[in-house]
Amino acid sequence: MMEHRLRIVELFQSLQGEGANSGRLMIFIRLTGCNLRCDFCDTAFDRVEMECTPEELLEEIKKRYPTCKNLLWTGGEPTLQLTEEVVEFFKSAGYWQALESNGLVPAPMSLDYITLSPKVKWDKVTENYRDRAVGELRFPIAEGNPLPEIERLPKAMHYYLSPIFDGDRVVAENIGYCQQLIEEDPRWSLSLQMHKLIGIR
Repeated sequence: MMEHRLRIVELFQSLQGEGANSGRLMIFIRLTGCNLRCDFCDTAFDRVEMECTPEELLEEIKKRYPTCKNLLWTGGEPTLQLTEEVVEFFKSAGYWQALESNGLVPAPMSLDYITLSPKVKWDKVTENYRDRAVGELRFPIAEGNPLPEIERLPKAMHYYLSPIFDGDRVVAENIGYCQQLIEEDPRWSLSLQMHKLIGIR
């Protein structure tokens, strides 16, 4: 048994609400802690619902969600806890694994899909992922926020702008600003937080 213990804010199953995997059934594993304090963050990432070993977590997942084989490691900032050993353990158990990260800490190599959502230090994120293609870059954007040139960012299959919501409320100014940025560089696409629009977790 691994001695590594994971501190978890919440464990739940839902449809992925944004990005390229939007609509896909996922088991969300929200890990505690973050290395940033973003004023628009909608996650209580400092509380701990459960603390367990990977083996104990696997048993809990099998018990609660026996049919789903897609894991999404998220946070907070999951790379503060997630190790290569943990990813390999769940891979050996037959799980497809995605990660959502701000990119300031390099992610384990064995993940199947990586979403980077950089907020600061874009060059540091690019340095961490210089030799790794990721699934998507997804930038949370409010009206007037600066956006780096794609050439300064890690290579990705998809480049998304995600307009920041006010709670569950769409902010038209943020959507309009994202549209303006996409018109200036059509390599970007819009990603809305579908889960908030349709009222799911």
